[in-house]
Amino acid sequence: MSSFLPVLIISGILLVITILLAVADKLLVSYGECKISIIQEGESKEFTVQGGGFLLSSLIDHGVKITSSCGGKATCGYCKVQVQSGGGRILPTEEIFMSREEKLAGTRLACQVKIKDDLEIFIPDFLTTVRTIVKNKTYDPKLRWQFIMKGREQLSQEKRIVKLKHDDKEKLDKILEEYRGARGSVVPVLQRINTAFNYLPEPVLRFTAKSLDMPLSELHRIATFYNAFSLTPKGRNIIRVCMGTSCYVKGGRRILETMQTKLGIKVGQNTEDLKYTLETVSCIGCCGQSPVIAVNDDIYGYFRLNMIDEVLHKYY
Repeated sequence: MSSFLPVLIISGILLVITILLAVADKLLVSYGECKISIIQEGESKEFTVQGGGFLLSSLIDHGVKITSSCGGKATCGYCKVQVQSGGGRILPTEEIFMSREEKLAGTRLACQVKIKDDLEIFIPDFLTTVRTIVKNKTYDPKLRWQFIMKGREQLSQEKRIVKLKHDDKEKLDKILEEYRGARGSVVPVLQRINTAFNYLPEPVLRFTAKSLDMPLSELHRIATFYNAFSLTPKGRNIIRVCMGTSCYVKGGRRILETMQTKLGIKVGQNTEDLKYTLETVSCIGCCGQSPVIAVNDDIYGYFRLNMIDEVLHKYY
């Protein structure tokens, strides 16, 4: 115990010093009013705050939608922004979430940036971020979140947002009106939209996010979490071939291969006329009737290769 005593004393002293410095910084140092300029989803916003607080809190207080899962503890890495000017140096708590390119671009965690002077920041659009990751092949599974930018002018030029068509907007308005003010309505709304459009188009997601007053990133995560939703167009008829153990050993693989040949597509693809989409599932819940396939909500048990043409023709 005596050997740990010096360590405990030093730790205690450091803790007291840290607390005193934090109190002194809060009470004795005044940064005055600081202006924060923001560019997010193609829109600019500007407001003035009292210096000394953290950027994430100020953004939330002024209605700026930004992702933060850990509540400002610097453990999730989701609240990334690109600091154009101001912000100070990158802290060790931020470095673990960043690539070398991001550090050079001025990427920061909003929960760690203390407002000491005027700030100019860019908040990346969620879907643009994903596209950039895919395009640059910069995804790193060791990092929880990553975006690489070479200046907002270039990003603005590459950003292309398809506008919502008038007919689609009317269809969407009717769905949203049905759930107006209802709690926990996000998933039911997405289900209705997915059924109406046969998938979740990007313009529809953007419009829905604004209508529900929620971040697009949050809506996107819900849409990608559930297998029932799709962000890409699907065929009018979804063919699901069961590849569970029972179905597989009774010919599921041959059924799938033949189905791919007949339709001229692979798993996860649509036919050119968008009549069919081919998928696989691990279980349909009819193991006693294996092998099994499903077309939309219809189940076909004891399925055989010579039944394929007849079933396809039924949904032609």
